[in-house]
This record gives sequence, C-alpha cells and structure tokens, in this order.
Amino acid sequence: MAEVSFGVRVPNSGPLSSVANITRAATEAEEMGFDSIFLHDHVVWSTAMHRHHISSGAHEALADDQSADFYEALTTIGYLAAKTSSVRIGVACLVMPTRNPIYAAKQLATLDHLTGGRLIAGVGLGSKASKESSEFDVFGVPFSARARMTDEYVEAMRAIWTQPLASYSGRYIEFKDAEIFPKPLQDKGPDVWVGGWTDAAARRTGRLGDGWVPGWLSPAEMGRGAAIVRETAQEYDRDPDNITIAVEKLTVIDTDHDAAMARAVPTVATSSKTYERDVDQIQFALDRHIFGSVDAVQRRVEEFVEAGVTHFELKFIYPTMDELTRQMELWASEILPKYR
Repeated sequence: MAEVSFGVRVPNSGPLSSVANITRAATEAEEMGFDSIFLHDHVVWSTAMHRHHISSGAHEALADDQSADFYEALTTIGYLAAKTSSVRIGVACLVMPTRNPIYAAKQLATLDHLTGGRLIAGVGLGSKASKESSEFDVFGVPFSARARMTDEYVEAMRAIWTQPLASYSGRYIEFKDAEIFPKPLQDKGPDVWVGGWTDAAARRTGRLGDGWVPGWLSPAEMGRGAAIVRETAQEYDRDPDNITIAVEKLTVIDTDHDAAMARAVPTVATSSKTYERDVDQIQFALDRHIFGSVDAVQRRVEEFVEAGVTHFELKFIYPTMDELTRQMELWASEILPKYR
C-alpha cells in the first residue's frame, strides 16, 4: 500500500486568523506528528467570502466587527519556516494567474531554502473573491485565459528552477537568458501540486503536476479523477506513481458522532451561500468531507485511500483554538498510527 500522509490547514484566513493562531496551529501540528501544514492563497478577498467560505475556524467564531483578514501565503511560509523544523509546508493553492511567474519562481526557490527543502507549491486557476469583487479584475488578468496562463506559468517557473540561463516563450510570458539564483534546494524544484476538482485539473496534473489536490469530490469521484491523472501522465511519458493524489477535506472528529455532526453542520451550511458551489442539500457536503466519530472518520479515510488518495489536507472546523488542539490530538492518537 502506498504511504498515506496527513496535513493541517492553518488559519491564515477566517474568523480566527492571526499570527499567533497560525503559529500555534503549525507548531502543534508538527509536535503531534502530522506530515504537513498548509496555507491557502488570495490577495483580494471579500467580506462576503470571509463569512461564507470558511477554510479555517467555524461559523460560530464569526463576529460582526471582523475584517476579512487574509495573511499572504508565501511571506507567511517564510515565517513558519523559522518556527518549525520537520513538517512540510505547502500552499494550496497559489492563484497562479495573478502571480508574476518570474518573481514567483524566485520566491518559491528562496522558500525552498528557508524551509530546508520542505516546500510544496500548490497552483490553481483561482476563482473570483465574490460576485461583486473579482481578484482578476483588480490584477487586470483576463478570467477566460486563466487556464492557459497557469500552464505557461508553471512551465516558466520550472525553466527558471532548472536552467542556468533560463528561457521561455509563451503567449503570456516570455524571457530569454534569465540568470536567476538560487536554484531550489529540492532537485528540479519544489513539488507542484495542481488544485481544482474538474477533469481538466486532473489532466493538467498528469501533464505538469507532481500532485493533484482537489476539494469537493467524493471517494468515487476521486477514483475517477485519479484514473484521469494516471492516463494523462502515461500519455506524456511521465510516471504516474510519482504523482501524489491528495485531497482537501473539511473535517470534525469527536468521540461522539452526534457531537461531531453538530459541530460540522453550521459551518458546512454556510457553503450554500457561496456562489462557488451549489450545496442545496447538506448531504452533498457530508458525502464529500470527513465528519463524525473516530470510527466514522476512519471508515471515510479508508474510502478515500481505496480510491487512490495518498495525502489528506485537513481543514478542521473549530470555534476556538483549544477545540482545534483537541481535535488534532484525537486525530493524531486515533487515526495517524493506523498509517505509520
């Protein structure tokens, strides 16, 4: 069986986002034996998304006087590199079309050194921050071109990471004989994980990625997507066994199943108010995420593992940091040992 690893999303956004809480979540995850910590990325955010797209924290932690704080991912990784020593640190995912790939390649190479080769560079097409506020409009990036731009930007970054005098020619980015150092500490650069839950994202992973990290997919849907990744990799003469199949999953774990569900449902329900997805029935989310008693969580993890998943990025639902600690301790004592 392939090795299975587990990571924790830290609160660089959401109702509990702060430097202190980011640091606490990261250091505790490392101490408890989790394999990775993850941040996510947007530069432009919105009050609406702050209230309805909760990737860290819980619905109950929202307050009327909160601002839509979202700590920038790459600078925060640099900070966490000095606060941790062994846990891998990733971003899932950079909104790649809004990042200059030459500068991003330099930043990521530097972060690879600062983390001691622990960096995972997730990339995605990105989505609008809200119906009213578009990150792409702010950056002057054509929304319709974001897929092509992401492909080119990943290729351009890899050229910078691997060529002494780097050159690349595409529709959206072009440069010649760019001497950019340091090269990343990891051979050929940090792993590039592709975000997105569409077939196109799975195919992009097979062509370009070292990992696939979708969100709202069921075990059956993950199995289908993993097959697309493998088939595409083989078409491009790449080894599919070298590609990580990961998932982002909201999770609540408790010794009591009903208590876990009572914690999960209010936050999951806020997704019905997010334009990104149509969650008219709570069962849609329950079929795709990981909630419940220890036994229920173990069963759901196994369903994803059987579908080909080898890494879990866990987005715990917690109204306080103490509750996050309690759930991470339970996961670390009851779930992690089964995969060690």
